[in-house]
Amino acid sequence: MKLDLRLTMVASLVRPGKPIADIGTDHAYVPVYLIKNDIIPSAYACDVKVGPLGNAKKTIEEYELEDKITPILSDGLISVPHDVNDFVIAGMGGELIAKILSDSPWVKEEGNHFVLQPQTHAEDLRQYLWSEGYEILKEDVIKDKRHIYIAMEVVYTGKVVAHTESDYYLGELPKSTSIYKKDYIKYMISRLEVQYKATRKEDIKALIDNLKEAIS
Repeated sequence: MKLDLRLTMVASLVRPGKPIADIGTDHAYVPVYLIKNDIIPSAYACDVKVGPLGNAKKTIEEYELEDKITPILSDGLISVPHDVNDFVIAGMGGELIAKILSDSPWVKEEGNHFVLQPQTHAEDLRQYLWSEGYEILKEDVIKDKRHIYIAMEVVYTGKVVAHTESDYYLGELPKSTSIYKKDYIKYMISRLEVQYKATRKEDIKALIDNLKEAIS
């Protein structure tokens, strides 16, 4: 199986050798890829909707992985077995990812590992993570056609560390080796410039200046 660029980035951040729960699995492409390439031993493919879960079951059957991937109808992490320590939550907004984590406080255990791929509002997700004791180990960014995507590798430590508003927008992106990190930061700047033109708030202007400095 060959993944698209976004899912390849997501798969690259998964911790090898550990079973995962893939939340919002849709067609179960990520767990199938990871198992077929001997990166993980097994997985739960989870989705809140019957249709996407049916797609996942078809993919699992196509690759004859019924003994290694268990489909679960689950609203976020609600129905995921509590013995799982590795989670992939991809392809949805940052605010929804934060809500999924918030609705399942049992995942707040040291040693748990998360790969998160917010399609929008990554800044809100980062703010939630840092305020709740999660640490962002790494962020990556790719460009697929006209779209720019980010993904982050996260662990729970229980340590709450203060961050600035600029941190919420930048995260660990400046440390990424991707050639697309400047494109992503420029995209965030353009979003903020629209807000500034509408409000003329000086805190937004200061944030824009900080982001511009990060790519200068």
